[in-house]
Amino acid sequence: MRKIGQGHKSEVFELPDGRILKLFVPEFASLAPTEAGFSAMLQHAGVVAPRADELVEIDGRPGIVFSGLRTGRTLSGEVRSRPWLILRAARKLAELHDELHACRSGELPSQRERITDEIESARCVPLASRRLALATLEQLPDDDRVCHNDIHMLNVIVYDDGAALIDWMLATRGNPLGDVANALLQLRFGEQPKSLVARIALEGGRAIFWRTYLRRYLQLRPGIAAELARWELPVATGLAGRREGRMQRQLLQRVETLVRVSGGKPSSSGSG
Repeated sequence: MRKIGQGHKSEVFELPDGRILKLFVPEFASLAPTEAGFSAMLQHAGVVAPRADELVEIDGRPGIVFSGLRTGRTLSGEVRSRPWLILRAARKLAELHDELHACRSGELPSQRERITDEIESARCVPLASRRLALATLEQLPDDDRVCHNDIHMLNVIVYDDGAALIDWMLATRGNPLGDVANALLQLRFGEQPKSLVARIALEGGRAIFWRTYLRRYLQLRPGIAAELARWELPVATGLAGRREGRMQRQLLQRVETLVRVSGGKPSSSGSG
């Protein structure tokens, strides 16, 4: 088998038959059956996602063999190696996200419950801001649409004829606008390379990408901009609690700005 990728939780290999093996490091061994279970839920919901064919153990390490996933470039790699395609890639991601949100699930965990737990656990955020985020979330409409909740440039695989989302461990059933708010924050904020030139290029690319993604999604689902804006505070608050470093600092600054603009009161929810 051929190694094609690595993260802090797992290594990824291409098997001789073309399927993909995700082999977990020992510290995250318990994630293997959990992720396989999520895969089954996504299949039941009709989501086009990698399918977990079997659980395996190799040299004492648990793994999942996936089918329906081809080797390709991460969105991050695509944008860095072919920056002239950044607009196309951003629109492609918005279209992929819109297609996902057409799927419904009664099995996946609740988005509202997960965001609530994340807000309550976000001790880096002032208590008053967490309370406002919870009050705002309470006013937002629920749904049963499939949401990925972890879309960023390393969780999108790009092919010449399309794209695919990977790493579904945070998938929920809920309101698509919470998922879009999450994606926008993760596409907008993040760590920087050390080189000044690289930092300038990356920040410029981020700005172009997330704005193009948002513009395309709003074209596909017109009339949602006001309600989408209301999701930002609760999602940013919860996300700040599970991020570190520069991205956490950016999210905390964003939460502070949103609280200040709100006057400390939750904005009223629209009809959606």
